[in-house]
Amino acid sequence: MNSFNLKTSRYLFHIALSLILILNIAQAFSTGLLDDEAYYWAYSQNLAFGYFDHPPLVALYIWISDFLFSGELGVRFFSGIMYVLMIFIFWKVTDHPKKKQYTGLYLLLFFSTALLNVYGFITVPDAPLMLFIALFLLGYKTYLKNQSIASCILLAVAMTGMLYSKYHGVLVIFFALISNVKVLKDPKILLSGLITIILFFPHLHWQYVHDFPSIRYHLYERVSATSYKLEYTLLHFVNAIIIVGFTFPIIYKAFFKGFGKKGLFYKSLNYIIAGFFLFFFLSSYRGHVQAQWLAPMILPLLFITFNYLIENKYQIKLFNYLAILNISIILIARMIIANEGIIPVNLSFYGNKKWALEIKEKAKNTDKLFINSYQNASIYWFYTKEKPHYQHNYLGRKNQYGLMKDNLIFRKDSIAYITNSENDYSVINNRGIGNDSIFVSFIKDLKPFFKIKIDFVDKNNINIPNSEETNLDVLIKNPYDFDIHIDDLEIHIVFSNKENSEIYSISTQADYKGVLKAYSESATTLRFNGKDVKNAEEFLNIGIGIRTSEKAGFVKASSLSRYKRYN
Repeated sequence: MNSFNLKTSRYLFHIALSLILILNIAQAFSTGLLDDEAYYWAYSQNLAFGYFDHPPLVALYIWISDFLFSGELGVRFFSGIMYVLMIFIFWKVTDHPKKKQYTGLYLLLFFSTALLNVYGFITVPDAPLMLFIALFLLGYKTYLKNQSIASCILLAVAMTGMLYSKYHGVLVIFFALISNVKVLKDPKILLSGLITIILFFPHLHWQYVHDFPSIRYHLYERVSATSYKLEYTLLHFVNAIIIVGFTFPIIYKAFFKGFGKKGLFYKSLNYIIAGFFLFFFLSSYRGHVQAQWLAPMILPLLFITFNYLIENKYQIKLFNYLAILNISIILIARMIIANEGIIPVNLSFYGNKKWALEIKEKAKNTDKLFINSYQNASIYWFYTKEKPHYQHNYLGRKNQYGLMKDNLIFRKDSIAYITNSENDYSVINNRGIGNDSIFVSFIKDLKPFFKIKIDFVDKNNINIPNSEETNLDVLIKNPYDFDIHIDDLEIHIVFSNKENSEIYSISTQADYKGVLKAYSESATTLRFNGKDVKNAEEFLNIGIGIRTSEKAGFVKASSLSRYKRYN
């Protein structure tokens, strides 16, 4: 690596970026779409300043990409562009006086980092987030040098981009800020923050109008029904290794060796790395922590490792071996996911287009209703360009489909009821498609009363005796502009295990008989056999579900609560 002169290094840099861009675009074109990518494509079909799970930037750049290209490339094109831009911008961030002699080492750091490779051809909110983190670090480094207005404007652009990409951008800003709180005394930094808030205000307003769905979901709902497992915390440490790959001994050694290194910029990098690791370490006590949530650590780690290797040349040989091992595995994995049939395993990239088109053909002249899999609904929509419907029960979760105005408006008499579990009345059975199996039933009498709410009157004090005659007081709310007859609702008490991965139900009889007027609510008592309650220590959550057709599953009508069992 030391033998490259300036001219050779410059050519190496640009040739390498050009080749990786071509490789990523080819991969994007030839690899089947992931279900999450299809879900983000569904975002782009209705541009807005916000979405249930994420800020809107991923939807915007998919919309532009989809305008320019078709198929999978129409979803992924800008991910390849953002990847090379990130590497180019971060080259400007690195400031070691000998960096141009080590261009090959710099490229090897990026090309061998496992998670970064994925963001070059897969479209997720992390791709633009990483680009704007690089821009943020460039802006902050420039500010530390000259405190110029230009650097503060660059910071404002970068912070806005991070926030519009993924909410994790807030943590990047926060950890960098607490590493140097004195910058708050600079009016230019305050102006940079004000510009960011103004530019981000449309999204904040969207959240307010929609009752802050993203905040409620990420901070409360996604962990409300889970219990702590030691494996969550252990997996967090594994994730810290997975995001970089086999080079982790060198990378984390460089971090620990340089942790006390002087300089405000180094300090900010250390705060970002340590802050993200500790934040999600603590988060692991609330629920499962995903590897990509640690992605913002990667660029600070690579900056520190690059400088460390230049100053400790004896480590470069070992790093090169580990990096080549990483790259070899990455290339093999990329060939496998781009070529279905190479291995006898159904990956998430495989078979999606096939099953979607098969269902479209076999279920003509029906509305398609997907249960508990908004990913499969999105895959179907992408490959058939036929918009489906979605509904979840206690085994699914809220998502963007719940904010789509026409999601539960059916226009055809027959409904294709699509699930991941087989029923006796399933007509179409597609087993082993990707990570799922697809089962379809046809329903003609489904009444789409999916928004009805039935709440326990005292959800904090639910007691169930071990007796045949058990009563629970509830409040039924009709949110529709038409009347609903109670006899059209089959109401069940639903019990869920602690992981919320398995449920069973007990049928009930409601005391209230008659019509529930539009936009009204009515108190009633649900009666059921308490002796049918199973293991209360395992199935410790209770809720209410409704069913409006014999061939349909339960629709979630209440949130889950804890209950007490007594004799």
